[in-house]
Amino acid sequence: MTAFLRIIGAYSEPTIMRIPVMLGLLWMVGSGTGSLSIAAENSAGPPGEPANAEPEKPQEPAKGPLGRLESRFYGATPEEHARLEEERRRLSAAAARFGTDPTAINGYYQLEYGHNTFFNNLRVDSATAEARLPITPNFVMRVTMPYVFADLNQSRGFTTNGASDLLIRNGGRVYATPDVALFVGTDVTFPTGSNDRLSTGKYTLGPGGAVAVPLPRLRSLFFTFVQDFSSVGGDPSRANLHFARVSTAVNTIWSERWWSTASMEWDMDWNRNRKTTMNLLGEVGHRFDKHWNLFVSSGAGVMGKETFLGLDWTVQAGVRWVFQTPFFSEQVVESLPLPGK
Repeated sequence: MTAFLRIIGAYSEPTIMRIPVMLGLLWMVGSGTGSLSIAAENSAGPPGEPANAEPEKPQEPAKGPLGRLESRFYGATPEEHARLEEERRRLSAAAARFGTDPTAINGYYQLEYGHNTFFNNLRVDSATAEARLPITPNFVMRVTMPYVFADLNQSRGFTTNGASDLLIRNGGRVYATPDVALFVGTDVTFPTGSNDRLSTGKYTLGPGGAVAVPLPRLRSLFFTFVQDFSSVGGDPSRANLHFARVSTAVNTIWSERWWSTASMEWDMDWNRNRKTTMNLLGEVGHRFDKHWNLFVSSGAGVMGKETFLGLDWTVQAGVRWVFQTPFFSEQVVESLPLPGK
């Protein structure tokens, strides 16, 4: 979602930029098999044991629901384990090339168009420019700037357009293995809107974290992003903001060129009796070459449409130019004169 949702605040109550955010499920269980053979001429056991003592049997995998879950996730044999591990790496690399993994440290420049309608006859069109900049191999900065056209078609309605609030995300990947990746960061919004209808009038902080788990048997990555937004300053005449968001998604990698994403956004407004909102979204994307990606998405609100974060329906399309190389390599970062070195 883009930042145009703050327009609703101009008519009824203040809003905040819809930030596409994504907590994943982490399974970390180990498994293994082994084999043992003894030649006839070496049948004698260790000192103190009978000469024909039978060797210990290999340890069998755990049985029951936990064992079945373990074998499904990691593989029942060493060969299957290696195949699934390689598939996890392939899925993570493909999502990074598409620009769909919120935990990846990659870069892209993106332009997106969106049309949104809300329960109170508010229609919003937006053009959003976004730059995701990988500063180091483990730190990224994202800058989002929307331009909004809004039309409230009812009594006391209005028509307006202009820049909305600027968003900056700073964060880093604090843990990464083929099985799971963890990203921690903070979103900061600035009240840069052209007028009161296009801005919340507030500076806002949104600390949060994302987890990505590859699911190789499903050819998908599972993402979850959890954030808590609160205003920390700005226009004292505007109402304060404080809400939490949980965004989950399944990003399916159909091929090296195609992907789809099904996601759910759940919001809770702490300032208004914990009113909740749920929006469902779907996306399909195509990768043309090493850098260019095209995507289209649509969605609808299923709960809390009357809240300031609720949707009636939405459709979006965009183009994304992705690159993988950070601005400062690991060698450059390690050579910096940091305190204590």
